[in-house]
Amino acid sequence: MSLLAKTDSRIFNLLQTYNHSRENIRLLIDLSGMSDYEKIGFIDAWQEEMADFFARNGFCFACNRLIEQCDCEEPIRPLHPSRSA
Repeated sequence: MSLLAKTDSRIFNLLQTYNHSRENIRLLIDLSGMSDYEKIGFIDAWQEEMADFFARNGFCFACNRLIEQCDCEEPIRPLHPSRSA
């Protein structure tokens, strides 16, 4: 299997997991008694978890490219975090 095919397979699996998770979150939100403000906070936390999940698996959550190939202007999880002086 070529490197490109392996990469395509990996991102496909990540996106499949993301879609299942998104549907589960949607159901939880629809069934919950949370206020709109709480729902937004819950969704924001879920998105952060998904960004971490993608980064742990070597992909950018925003563009779905390998982190090394990400050319997002403001990456969600940069390859090398900038350091504050």
